[in-house]
Amino acid sequence: MSGLDRILQQIRSDSEQAVEKIKAEAEKTVLENRAETSSQTESEIERIKQQTKSDCAEIIKRAQSSAELIKKQSLLRAKQKAIAEMISSAHSELLSLPDNEYFELIEKLISIYAHNGEKGVIAFNERDIQRMPKLYKAKIALLSQGNLKFADSCANIDGGFVLIYGGIEENCSFEAIFREKHDALVDEVSSMLFS
Repeated sequence: MSGLDRILQQIRSDSEQAVEKIKAEAEKTVLENRAETSSQTESEIERIKQQTKSDCAEIIKRAQSSAELIKKQSLLRAKQKAIAEMISSAHSELLSLPDNEYFELIEKLISIYAHNGEKGVIAFNERDIQRMPKLYKAKIALLSQGNLKFADSCANIDGGFVLIYGGIEENCSFEAIFREKHDALVDEVSSMLFS
C-alpha cells in the first residue's frame, strides 16, 4: 500500500466517520423533534377535547332552554285555544237557547243596559223578531217603564239588541258584550279550566 493509498484510505475512513457522526446527530435531532412534536400534539388534542366538551355542553344548555321555551309557548297556545273555544261555545249556546230562556236573558240585559227614565229605541235581529213571544213588546214597554219603543227596522247583529238614544247606538248584541267582557271572560274560563 502506497502512501497515496493510505491517504485515500484515511480520507475515506474520516469521511465515513464524519457521515456516521452527522447521521447520528440527525437521528438524534429527529427523535428530539418527534418527541417535542408529539408532546405539543397531545397538548393540542387535549385542548381541543376540552373546548369541544365545553362547546357541546353550551349547545345542549341552549337546546334545553329553547325546548323549554317552545314547550311553554305550545302550552300557552293550547290554553289560549281551549279558552277561545270555550268562549265561542258559550256564545253559540246563548244564541241557541230555547226561546223562553233566551228572552228571559234579553230582559235581564235590558234591565242592565237600558237608560233609566230616558226615551229610546230597541232593535232586534230578524230571527229574534220572528221567534219573539206574543206580547213581548208589551213586556219590554213595561220593563222599561214605557221608555223603549221597537225600531222600525231590524238590527244586523247575531243576537241580543241595539239601544238607540238620541241617534247614538249602544250595541248590546251578544257579540259586542263578549268582545267588551273578553278579558274578564278569559280570566274566568282560565280559572275554571286551569286552576
